[in-house]
Amino acid sequence: MCEELKILKCEAGTVLRRLRQVRRSRDVSFYEDAELARLKHASINKIVKHLLVGHNGQPCPSGERPIVSILDKVRETAGR
Repeated sequence: MCEELKILKCEAGTVLRRLRQVRRSRDVSFYEDAELARLKHASINKIVKHLLVGHNGQPCPSGERPIVSILDKVRETAGR
């Protein structure tokens, strides 16, 4: 696995666990909940961005699934 991807996944897991703990431990305000959701989305977006263009503009080779373009799908269905 790509080291950067591994680090990003660990950081995202830490953020998600911390947010879950905060939400369960006390009643959060609407604004605080929005800020917590922003932190969660930011950590997930870092992973997605790395998977799509994390290696000099190329997809991460360690991604769990290959990224398939629309043209490949069209070619696949046309060949049947």
